[in-house]
Amino acid sequence: SSTAWPILATLRRNETNTATSEAFARNQRHESIEMRPPGCGILTLALLAIKCLLGPAYRSTDYHVHRSWMAITHTAPWETWYRDNRTQWTLDYPPFFAWWERIRAIPAAWIEPNLLKLEGDGMEDVHESRKAIAYQRGTVMIAETLVLASGAWYFAKVLPSGGKSSSRTYNRTPSKVRTDWTQVSIAMGLVGNAGLILVDHIHFQFNGMLLGVLVWSLAFAQCGKNVLSAICFAVLLQLKHLFAYAAPIYFVFLLRRQCKGKYALQRFSMLVAAVSSVTLASVGPFLWAGQGKAMLDRLFPFGRGLMHAYWAPNFWALYASTDKVCTFVVKKLWRSPAMREGHLARGLVGVQEFAVLPNITPGTSGSIVLLAMLPCLISLWRFPTRRRFLAAVGYSYFCGFMFGYHVHEKAVLHFLVVYAMHAATSIWSYGQFLLMSKASYYSLMPLFFTAAEAPIKVLFVEVLHFLHLWFLQGCHGKTLPFGPWNGIVPTLSVVFGLLQAYIGMLHKLVFGEKNALCSPDVAVYNVQSCTFCCLAQGAGTLDAWHVSLHHPSVLIV
Repeated sequence: SSTAWPILATLRRNETNTATSEAFARNQRHESIEMRPPGCGILTLALLAIKCLLGPAYRSTDYHVHRSWMAITHTAPWETWYRDNRTQWTLDYPPFFAWWERIRAIPAAWIEPNLLKLEGDGMEDVHESRKAIAYQRGTVMIAETLVLASGAWYFAKVLPSGGKSSSRTYNRTPSKVRTDWTQVSIAMGLVGNAGLILVDHIHFQFNGMLLGVLVWSLAFAQCGKNVLSAICFAVLLQLKHLFAYAAPIYFVFLLRRQCKGKYALQRFSMLVAAVSSVTLASVGPFLWAGQGKAMLDRLFPFGRGLMHAYWAPNFWALYASTDKVCTFVVKKLWRSPAMREGHLARGLVGVQEFAVLPNITPGTSGSIVLLAMLPCLISLWRFPTRRRFLAAVGYSYFCGFMFGYHVHEKAVLHFLVVYAMHAATSIWSYGQFLLMSKASYYSLMPLFFTAAEAPIKVLFVEVLHFLHLWFLQGCHGKTLPFGPWNGIVPTLSVVFGLLQAYIGMLHKLVFGEKNALCSPDVAVYNVQSCTFCCLAQGAGTLDAWHVSLHHPSVLIV
């Protein structure tokens, strides 16, 4: 027994040291999660300062498109807006956006009157003067701040708590700290979205304002104000009709949540009246003025073809690439040089024609979109929860991007922003967002082809994406930056970075300017298409169907 005492004492000391080290590790993890994030206001102001520095950057033709729309709405009576052909940049957005351009034209007439002239000869320098650029850029930033930033704040405020996390440390974190991390991660995913900053503040568009209206609609749905949610979505459709891919999701959710109980018919009538009032206020005057057919031709230009000039990294890019490969194989095997080539290179004018595979019509494309959306609609009909609705809206825009007709590459922002909000409250969506966002951001890179923007676009994507993931880490109590994807996400950064370096520098040196087989656009879009389909479509469609059937209590799609 005398020899046993030192052994027991040693064991007790080891147990004490182990317990102390474990407690220290727990405290370290707890303190790291309790660390307060920066405030949403400070973050918004810092991002606004960065956006101001991008003023002199490259501007796409969309800069001149919106300037022309401003000039059309200022110089022509509203009864002729959709029949005005004085410029090649004709108005092809719904009426509410046309009125937004009319509002923008009022200060422009005082600040830079030459902005409102449609003459193109000799006016290029005037249209791109410092005052003109500052005004155009300024309206984008003001609209985004007023609509998107405020919508992000309201969404984070009304977002229902109670989401479960797999981290015990996170569950012990005070609710105020969790709320702060959630709010700042939502703000970073919306106002600090790398793709949105690149497209709006360099390329030049108003996606931030439009997505802000969508965020307000989703926020009203999260707090149970379904009628206001429907009104905001109706307003959004009258600003940009391409957001209509989420209309079936809204219909199912509002029908199941709002139109129930003793007064179901009255509530349904209220919804119909609210949406109809917004639609009539927007479209009604133009129908009365006889512009209905002209407006439909502008809003739905199916003659532009299945794919845009720059192929979006979706299913149809793989489809077109397969057609090219099949054409090449058929020519070599059957030695038929007279076989026609598919007309696929540009989607701005003319419908694409495939050489081997069947041609795709707008009806076929729309049917495939609805078919891909069907599992999500069934899941939402069975369990119309608010958080499931949020993810369902993102998934609907993903289906529209993957299978829609004449989809632009910038449409990745529609579902990426929604998934960024859902990732702040869902571990499942957090893991999916890690992979989807990386491929989405790099799919926008070909829009910025000038040498000056080459380092800026990569730096913005990597830094802002890492900051966003760090804020999401605080939401979910992760001790690793990327959780189970700790090795995959940095690998994707390296792969996409090397691809951009090859396209920007090495390709012209190796293959020359006019090499068709290994052209940069085909290479980058096909690689990103494969990545996007494998990572995003598989995780979105299959997991949504599996969860809705086997785990109905889980509040995700």
